[in-house]
Amino acid sequence: MAKNRNLIRNTSYNFKLRKRPSLFIGTYIIIGTLIIQTTIKGFTTEASPFGFLTVNYLESFIVVITGLGFLFSLLALYFGNRKHQRKIGFKLWNRNAKKSMYLLIILFLLLYFIEFYLLRIGQERFIIPAFLIGYGFLLMSLNFSRSKALFIFSMVSICIGFIPLFIESVGFYSLFTLGISHYIFSIVKNKFYEI
Repeated sequence: MAKNRNLIRNTSYNFKLRKRPSLFIGTYIIIGTLIIQTTIKGFTTEASPFGFLTVNYLESFIVVITGLGFLFSLLALYFGNRKHQRKIGFKLWNRNAKKSMYLLIILFLLLYFIEFYLLRIGQERFIIPAFLIGYGFLLMSLNFSRSKALFIFSMVSICIGFIPLFIESVGFYSLFTLGISHYIFSIVKNKFYEI
């Protein structure tokens, strides 16, 4: 730990979507999607243990699962970038890093509010497309380093978001595709890698 006390304060945006955090975020998206899809299928079946849930409990359960997914994704982003910055001798927290983290939290809360509003007005079929398109715009707005790979990934997320709008009952498959896209991004990112 002694070598970490002499880290250099830099001015770059230290929170970037790197290989390892992208793998973890993709895994959290896939696991969260599986849990929510299983719960919703069980809710509509009387023989399932989830059939006893009321609609309010189901909504609360989905909010908790997505909240945990976001929290674990933030932790993966934090620890992945912390390890990378320490490896090259930089401090993680600087003014730009704090600005990008606050912006990430504000944009995600805005996206969460839009999702909750769609649920409240009864437009459930637009929840997954709105999330995917909003996620793509979130990635694009946080691309401070102008990474070509991240720009392409955000465009892919937006395009995936349009699929459930035109083809019914593929919403959860679109979320799985987003999780798999995170895996692909972590592989492709090395080809466009920048510090």
